[in-house]
Amino acid sequence: MEEKDVQQLLHIAGLIYRQRSGELDDTEQETLNNWLAASEQNRQLFRELSGQDLEAITRNEADPTNLQASIERVYLATGIKPGPARIYINKWRTWRWAAAVLLLAVAGAAGLQLAKEKNKPMAAIHTTDVAPGSRKATLKLGNGTTIVLDDAQNGVIASQGKTVIKKSGNGQLVYDASASVATEITYNTITTPNGGEYEVILPDGSHVWLNAASSIRFPAAFTGSTREVEINGEAYLEIVKNAKAPFIVVSGKHSVEVLGTTFNIQSYPKEENITTTLIQGSIRIAAGKYTKVLQPGQQSLVSSNNVNSKIRLATGVNIDEVLAWRNGKFIFDDASLKTVVSQLERWYDVNIDYTGMEDYRFNGEISRNVSLSKVLKMMELTSNIHYKINDRNIYMTK
Repeated sequence: MEEKDVQQLLHIAGLIYRQRSGELDDTEQETLNNWLAASEQNRQLFRELSGQDLEAITRNEADPTNLQASIERVYLATGIKPGPARIYINKWRTWRWAAAVLLLAVAGAAGLQLAKEKNKPMAAIHTTDVAPGSRKATLKLGNGTTIVLDDAQNGVIASQGKTVIKKSGNGQLVYDASASVATEITYNTITTPNGGEYEVILPDGSHVWLNAASSIRFPAAFTGSTREVEINGEAYLEIVKNAKAPFIVVSGKHSVEVLGTTFNIQSYPKEENITTTLIQGSIRIAAGKYTKVLQPGQQSLVSSNNVNSKIRLATGVNIDEVLAWRNGKFIFDDASLKTVVSQLERWYDVNIDYTGMEDYRFNGEISRNVSLSKVLKMMELTSNIHYKINDRNIYMTK
């Protein structure tokens, strides 16, 4: 194996890692697309590589033992028998050769068809593309006035009693209730559309990040013995501790009580369950006559349609996948195509028809800051899902 072959394979590893961070330019994306299109083995390797493997490669810290295990998993999945390339792990112990072998094991087994298939036509038909979502929302004040936040200038945009509402330079909505002595409760509502997200700092200093197609209703100033808000859709919350006034999140007949903690709640109307995932601290879930206290890393599931159903705890929760949206990513860990489609529809504000493909499952990771076609291209090349974009209607086929 010549040094130029090693460098080419290392280059591919770097492209995969950078693609998952949303950093590829169009030329680099085309190179990676051609490599993926060259063989099913390449696509299998793309699915097999973990983010940790790729990050280690880029930092010169790859562990040959771990890379060897990845190769063996690919062999089992694709039926390829270990060939001569495997000896390189024993002959060269540096990360460079280990990384090269990891890629060569499958790409080389398929003949590395990158060059001869460079101009191979793709199955997808591209009529248009769709930009990713962005920071946008509306604010409805207590008197019914609606403010489009993405159009509002930075600085003070409104007041509710003595609570001042400001839009910061980085796009946060900040409620300054430091001088507020509420004589009456005035509720505000922040709503994100499909293709939107927003961050708000509540009157008590708690932070709330809203995902697309979500809303939060809360008082302009917290008074009394509790701090209660209502959330629909999905939100990530970092709650300021106040033992004298527990923070309560209400979603339909489901509620979450916290003192000071970090958690994610998903309660979209079309989803089967209200899902709450605790990151730090402790929370108490209440649904009908049932209650359950969660520990960090646990996730509760409550039926959206049956308020009398028991609170269930999910097993094998992938926290990275739960928080992917908050970290600017899509992460799918053996996710159903229904789950994938729901996220894409909300973030890109599109309609996706995947009739007849309900049994497909998907693994992958990519930035939420790329256009829709790049996400669909990854799905096509890694799962043999073909697609056509027609304005904001997407049609998926086998």
